[in-house]
Amino acid sequence: MAVDLAAVKRHLQIPATDTDPDGDADLTLKLAQAEAIILDYIKATANPPTGAAATIVDAAVLLQVGELWRFRGDDPNSDAGPSTPGDLTPTITNLLRRLRDPALA
Repeated sequence: MAVDLAAVKRHLQIPATDTDPDGDADLTLKLAQAEAIILDYIKATANPPTGAAATIVDAAVLLQVGELWRFRGDDPNSDAGPSTPGDLTPTITNLLRRLRDPALA
């Protein structure tokens, strides 16, 4: 995966000069969590995608980092974000739909 802390900061529009160690550690943790969530969703934890598929996954990881960063669960008045806690947003699921094997019920 090509997503690193610098890419996350660019995506979240956090100035590169912002070098708060606690903030960087938090974003690094959220990046690892977002990557795990996305790879789990597309069922690719053992075999990460390559080529064009990896670029799509990188985009989804950045979007998921943004979701984890914005909706931390510490704002009881926030009704934004996924309709059900733990769900990926429709934007992310639509982006990843072509990479996910369909599940049979």
